[in-house]
Amino acid sequence: MRSTLVAAALAAALTAPAWAQAPEAPAAPATKKASLAVMPFTFSTETLRQQGDEVKMALRQFETSTLTNKFITALVNTRKFDVVERQRVQTLLDEFQMDQGGLMDPARAARAGKMIGADYFLMGEISVFTVNVVWRPIPNTSKLTRTITAQIIVDMRIVDTRTSRIVAADKGEARQEERTMHDAQVQTVFAPDLIDGLQRQLCDSLTLQTIDGVYPVKIIGFSGGVVSLNRGQGGGLDVGQVLEVFSLGEEMIDPDTGESLGSEEVKVGAVRVTEVLPRFSKAVPLDGAAVLPNGAICRKVKAAPQGAAQPQPPRGPRW
Repeated sequence: MRSTLVAAALAAALTAPAWAQAPEAPAAPATKKASLAVMPFTFSTETLRQQGDEVKMALRQFETSTLTNKFITALVNTRKFDVVERQRVQTLLDEFQMDQGGLMDPARAARAGKMIGADYFLMGEISVFTVNVVWRPIPNTSKLTRTITAQIIVDMRIVDTRTSRIVAADKGEARQEERTMHDAQVQTVFAPDLIDGLQRQLCDSLTLQTIDGVYPVKIIGFSGGVVSLNRGQGGGLDVGQVLEVFSLGEEMIDPDTGESLGSEEVKVGAVRVTEVLPRFSKAVPLDGAAVLPNGAICRKVKAAPQGAAQPQPPRGPRW
């Protein structure tokens, strides 16, 4: 009897009209990752012109194509971006006979990015590449130490192809040092690990700056004088770091096309990071702000250039 009732209930459920069946749970909204197109890294003309013997030797083992591939891999591993295949980028450059210099104009970079379906276009130029080799005698022995120091600096620009706006213009820097002991001076040979380590360290630096440019740090809560930020461990924040806080102003619309040109950023304060937790961080306002809005953008305060004149306090009148 029980099995008959169960079978009847199942049959009724299967034959019930659509309006009588329980509604399906709504599907979770799909999240869209930002799509990036990465230009091949290039050397600046000035960097290539000033080369010593050690630099020339290192460049024989330093391939910019390898650096570009490692950077693309680092971006993919963040799982925050859809990275355009490098071959599609190269095809675009070949078809339109464009190079890095031609894309330094944000408007041209934006058009190129739209053609391959990228939200952002990244361009990197190696502005500094130095290698120093120093030999020193070891006291009370007949042996020598050799110290190889390699440094690289890349100027990176990120253009939002939807607004032609430069969202980030930063430097990525890496430095590697290798020290070995020898019985006498020998010809310098750069170990593959030295070049690889230099490239990977640079990619880590550029990846964090890319995340900051495309997904800037934002305020997700403000309670009891403590600000919560949406960036945790491994997100490039350190205790004591100062961030300027900006709210988004009115959206600007092109009157001819109706296209959004972005929103103006208005500075509303500054915060200092006090704690970095696994998934978010905490900070305190520096200017006694009573309220900092959720969603406000936080940008790292850049250090003043070395040698720059420091502002002097005003002097009183001379009597």
